[in-house]
Amino acid sequence: FSPLAPEVIAKSSVALLKNQIMISGLTINVAVPHDLPQVAGNLRHLQQVFLNLLQNAAQATPPGGRIEVTGRDASDFVCLSVRDTGQGIDPENLPHIFEPFFTTKDVGQGTGLGLAVTYSIVKRHGGRIEVESAPGKGATFVVCLPSAGEPAARPGGDEAGAAVPEEEADAR
Repeated sequence: FSPLAPEVIAKSSVALLKNQIMISGLTINVAVPHDLPQVAGNLRHLQQVFLNLLQNAAQATPPGGRIEVTGRDASDFVCLSVRDTGQGIDPENLPHIFEPFFTTKDVGQGTGLGLAVTYSIVKRHGGRIEVESAPGKGATFVVCLPSAGEPAARPGGDEAGAAVPEEEADAR
């Protein structure tokens, strides 16, 4: 693992899906403070976590809806949240969403592996993932990763994991 700026994890993940999200008629907002402590991790694996969460949010949210990615310092953890204004998750499905092969999507539309893989990657990073949802109220997934202790360098800086050109990290 290497030290990573949470802002870079979030913005680089959003950049990979930004066009798909905008074509779907959604707006996306990224508000992850640049001075959050770094986390120790593998950037590609953590991008996979957020790609899964962002794709699920985009698929669950009707045109005109919003997806928000936020970050906060939570003592020994840094938490990144993905919130959508979609249909929400039925309460009877919540206990099962991280189980392999569990899906509410139509046959051929999902494997039921996205959230299982997401859960596994977060656990391998020493973190946790939580979800809050109610039918018709959208869903919020919160990924909390152990803080590496040092404040993150600004994007474009010299520290490992933080050197992403601003134009690539931006989610305009």
